[in-house]
Amino acid sequence: MRAVEGLTGLSRTWARTTPPEATAILAHRGAWGEVAENTLDAFENAIGMGADMIEFDVRRTGDGRLVVHHDPSRDGIPLQGVRATALSDGRRQTPRLEEVLELAQGQIGVDVELKERGCVPEVISLLRRFGVHDALLTSFHDDVVQEAKELEPALTTGLLVGRYRSATELFPAGRLKRAGADMLVIHHLLLTTGVLARTEHPCLVWTVNSTTRVDRLLTNPKVAGVITDHPRAALDQRANCRRNAVLSASAASASSRRRG
Repeated sequence: MRAVEGLTGLSRTWARTTPPEATAILAHRGAWGEVAENTLDAFENAIGMGADMIEFDVRRTGDGRLVVHHDPSRDGIPLQGVRATALSDGRRQTPRLEEVLELAQGQIGVDVELKERGCVPEVISLLRRFGVHDALLTSFHDDVVQEAKELEPALTTGLLVGRYRSATELFPAGRLKRAGADMLVIHHLLLTTGVLARTEHPCLVWTVNSTTRVDRLLTNPKVAGVITDHPRAALDQRANCRRNAVLSASAASASSRRRG
């Protein structure tokens, strides 16, 4: 496998305004339900259905390995107290980060959420190693986002908000600037606060599972992407937007010809 020196040109270009048919659909922890979340099976499902990106969480185990897992523990045992090999148990097998990036390489974009500090240099090294063409690194930790941007300016970074702990989640402009973040990644419950209208950054919204809300966000030009547990349904909704856009363009063209 050929290593690359940097990530320049590999990351998606996110626009500040996005038409409905171009809004990205991100599979939250993969496409799961029949399979376990944050597993290779879930990520393969997302690839198969044509999602734009997979979103997943990264933590470190006691033996120093980076694994894809949401919670700081499993079955009551902290991940920092176990070896990565102890997390391999069939359906709930916890993959190592390099396994997920190898699977994604050339097939799907990745939204890598860092749950912990101290992982940035290794994550960037792995992104370089596997040459993932479409990468986004996100975190709730401002300093993690800042570190990633300083180490690899070409990597797209996003600041996550939605823990409802401070007013800076409602007015995040200062945090975004200090962290050097490219994107705001906002919880859907904050949408009623007007934060979308107040930010100048492209926005992703998580975790959106209502079809009505997906429709509403697809038609909001401030929303660059939707993170959802139901990527297949969201992809179908976006396909309808694309069909409607084509029909509208065709009708407008026909009307113009009649007037001419």
